[in-house]
Amino acid sequence: MGVLIVLIVVLILVLVAGIVVFARRTRTPAPAPRVDPLADYPEVYDPHKIGVGDIITYAGIDHVVRGTIVLDQEGYQWREHLLDGSTGRRWLTVEDDEGELEMTLWMRREGTGLEPGGDVVLDDRVYRKIESGSARYTAEGTTGTAPSGSMDYADYATSDKTGLLAFERWARTASWEVSTGRAVTRGELTVIHAGPVL
Repeated sequence: MGVLIVLIVVLILVLVAGIVVFARRTRTPAPAPRVDPLADYPEVYDPHKIGVGDIITYAGIDHVVRGTIVLDQEGYQWREHLLDGSTGRRWLTVEDDEGELEMTLWMRREGTGLEPGGDVVLDDRVYRKIESGSARYTAEGTTGTAPSGSMDYADYATSDKTGLLAFERWARTASWEVSTGRAVTRGELTVIHAGPVL
């Protein structure tokens, strides 16, 4: 009789232990499988989802996106990304102009003394104004701007559109920043996103 009670107790303990183990396994979800971050690159990336921490390769040189500025001019939005690489810093503008993707790489030009006005001459090239205006902005990461505010801009181009020149002023009292740029195609850039693309 004593042996039978011991066997019943052992069976009950084994059954309880099995239920506890089963319950724990069903409550704790299995970790998500790891995904190869390079599986879809460089063939697939969305330029509008570039953000802080992404890696952008241009002309064989890797750049980290240090900061992103989202600009809004009465509902029309575009983005500027600060890229930091071994050859220095540059800015990448991404925008849709009447349904056409436009991307431009910009290099800051220090000490030009230039301001927007009529035609502008820089490096023996003549630039004409193509548009100007003001926009509100928000910034994340490292940008050198306030977290939000307003800015003024004036965009210029050479007559053959191969040379681009931009003026930006991040506060009404600030001086104009001058940059020269060139259009880049989507295929010239490789983008590796730092995290999930939303």
